[in-house]
Amino acid sequence: MPDPSHAIARGHIGETQLKAARAVGVTDTEIAEVAGNLALNILTNCFNVLADTDAERPVVTPHTHA
Repeated sequence: MPDPSHAIARGHIGETQLKAARAVGVTDTEIAEVAGNLALNILTNCFNVLADTDAERPVVTPHTHA
C-alpha cells in the first residue's frame, strides 16, 4: 500500500485508501495526526519562505580545483 501521507498531502485519499490503512491497524487518530502534521509542515514552510529563513545547517561553499 502506498504511503497514506502522500495521498493526504495531495488531497487524493479516498475511502478505499482509508479502509486499506485501517485494515493494517492504522487508527483514525493516527490518520488525523498525519493530516495535522502535514498541515503544520506546509504552514511552517510558507512562513519560512515569507521570512526568507536561513537553513539550520551552515552554507557549504564548494572547492574549486585549480
